[in-house]
Amino acid sequence: MKVIKLARRVRATFSLVVAGLSVAAFASSVQAAGQAPGGSILYTQTHVDTSDSPDGTALYRASTAGGAAATLLPLTVGTLDLGARWSPHGGDVVFERVATADWFTESQIYTMDRSGGKLKQITLGKSRHQLPVWGSSGWIAYIDGGVDTNQCLALVRPSGGDQHVVFCPGPTDAVFQAPQWSIDGRKLFVEVHYYGVVSVNPPAYSDVYRVDVASGKATRVSHLEIGDVAHLSISPDGTHGVYAWDSTSAMEVVDFTTGKTKGSEFGSFYGSSPVWSRDSRYVAFSNNVNVPGSSYGTFGAVFVMPADGSAVRQITTHPVAFEYYYPVAWSDDESHILLDRTRYIIQGPQEGEYMSVHLLDIATQGISTVTANGTADEGAWMQL
Repeated sequence: MKVIKLARRVRATFSLVVAGLSVAAFASSVQAAGQAPGGSILYTQTHVDTSDSPDGTALYRASTAGGAAATLLPLTVGTLDLGARWSPHGGDVVFERVATADWFTESQIYTMDRSGGKLKQITLGKSRHQLPVWGSSGWIAYIDGGVDTNQCLALVRPSGGDQHVVFCPGPTDAVFQAPQWSIDGRKLFVEVHYYGVVSVNPPAYSDVYRVDVASGKATRVSHLEIGDVAHLSISPDGTHGVYAWDSTSAMEVVDFTTGKTKGSEFGSFYGSSPVWSRDSRYVAFSNNVNVPGSSYGTFGAVFVMPADGSAVRQITTHPVAFEYYYPVAWSDDESHILLDRTRYIIQGPQEGEYMSVHLLDIATQGISTVTANGTADEGAWMQL
């Protein structure tokens, strides 16, 4: 079983003519060019065993400008430290720790300060405590339960107190994505996906709930038959979502207020790794484009579209064969996007797959290096 996604590959390729505004005009419409935003990036390096399965991780902190990184959690073979995210003010980090031998039975949530000190286990119990997200209201939300079974939304204080379950969706096979805090810190948005009545080809469903933290009341804001399991990225204001199917590279926008969707029937768009801007106006995503002069090489370009899925625009227009960029997070001023890159060397003594973290300047298309070896995840960028 592959427990960490080491590389996100887009399977479909397509050619896109940028509609409407030019890339430069689009860049100026969302931000003013200037100095790159500062801040700290959390990134992970993963060790794999002889069967190419992850068996250890190391966590680092780096500046957006690159340079020397600080080791927060050293590599320990047999232990995976997953999903590290910043606290709201950037003084601390929360993450899940699981021993590979206990993958199906138990993991715990830990916190530490930004230098890797004051390590503290804050959950108890023999179950998986997964996908922790630190809110602004004095709680850490996480998913409690098994691997792909009997999962519930739960809360715990950063001190380790008042650990409790808030909401269980019903179907025992419902699987949560990471919870997302509302802007005011009073609610959580969660997506669960599950299969219908058992048959040869059971339908897959996706439900999105808005959960009141104080009362535990859960309101279902969306219910869709999605055919196959897809990743859902929810806007910060909780009004829209973008589904992305790895199996087909198709994407679909859903408006949680109206229930309307926009996807292939409206002039399809494709891609992976959709990420919302902080103000919920735009979505960045990745898709493959053909590289001129290359007979079969493709490039993982970055695209941006408005919340309604219209006017898709390609932001990176300097393709390099076998390099694939995936959005991770936007800067607060919408001038830059944090990216993971997977680079493939297909022959020679250096043949292999290489991962690194970069920062894209939307106005200039300049791509700078944060770290030449590692991957960043959602919640990895604490801006100044």
